[in-house]
Amino acid sequence: MKPIGLVTCYFHHNYGSMLQAYATEMIMQQMKLPYQTIACKAPIQYMEENKLLYIAKKLLIADWKMKLGKIKKEKYKRKFPDTFGKNSDIRDACFEKFAQTHFHISPYCKNRAELTAMASNYSAFIVGSDQLWRTDSVEHGYYTLEWVPDNIRKIAYSTSIGVKEVPWFQVEKNKRFMNRFQFMALREQSACDLVYKLTGRKVQVVLDPTLLFTGEEWMHIQEKRPLTFGKYIFCYLLGNNPDQRALIKKLQKETGLKIVALQHLDEYIPSDEGFADEAPYNVGPAEFLNYIRNAEYICTDSFHCSVFSILYKKKFFTFSRFAETAKQSTNTRIDNLLNLTGLTIRRVNTRMNVDELLNLPCNFTGVDEKLDKLRKSSIDYLTKALKE
Repeated sequence: MKPIGLVTCYFHHNYGSMLQAYATEMIMQQMKLPYQTIACKAPIQYMEENKLLYIAKKLLIADWKMKLGKIKKEKYKRKFPDTFGKNSDIRDACFEKFAQTHFHISPYCKNRAELTAMASNYSAFIVGSDQLWRTDSVEHGYYTLEWVPDNIRKIAYSTSIGVKEVPWFQVEKNKRFMNRFQFMALREQSACDLVYKLTGRKVQVVLDPTLLFTGEEWMHIQEKRPLTFGKYIFCYLLGNNPDQRALIKKLQKETGLKIVALQHLDEYIPSDEGFADEAPYNVGPAEFLNYIRNAEYICTDSFHCSVFSILYKKKFFTFSRFAETAKQSTNTRIDNLLNLTGLTIRRVNTRMNVDELLNLPCNFTGVDEKLDKLRKSSIDYLTKALKE
């Protein structure tokens, strides 16, 4: 039997991206199916359309506040190579080690022609999960499987569109690539609604791959012992929101716990400086899970940090990373997750005071049952898509 090709962003140095890509491999292992994760360095290298036009469109939809933060991060890496630069390199090395140790990668293709030629070696391709159908990703055609011939099965599993509306200039492009997929199931109801609006196809919601496994089933890649001494608040904040960090400092004062934070992740964030008692950089995806599992409280604006907080039944507080009016806001995926698990009360904001945070109910009764039901329907979908 030919292997199944997994098209994921396993190469992206982001904890959620790498863990969801690895979870997709775990599903294939559980189903006892042959597979390979398709080797990729940067999806834009497989783009056949005008790259200058792509860049112009990307600039049009860019979140400039975030973009400037990323530019500042690169500037600081060059300006302080022995401190900030070295720490960034340490974190990158942890991601590379995890990828080399855990992923089963295909041969590497240099361009679209090589990629298309290699596609015939696979029985089907699965795209998922994460925000692979965001506006910029749709433009380069990699995650939309434009390079896969019509006669090879194309499956979307738990893919996310990420945004509330598709830009006008991408409506027809979205319709075309979506209609080439024989099977489609997405991560959020809002994404399913968008697909229906664009194509008239009714598609189901399935769980993010990371949620298909229990917290215990994630133990095989992490150490059991805590990675730091003493009780702590774990902070994983991707957004540049100083008021969130200020509220967490008040939480620290009230609880007497130290703050352990992963800092300067997607961009350089000035309010990260001096914020944490411990700011480790030697943290790969496995260590990330360990810090979540052993924390007393978790403060995050991340979808996947919220996922693992739920799997380990932690007292977590999920903030919004983006303003609701932001063009590239991805808050909807967190809303969907918390609605799905009945934990919407864990969605917090900086208008709340510390007493309100500490008195929020954290009731996980019924969560496992809800997840088990969705796990079954998600696996049933994949079984049908792969074996029908």
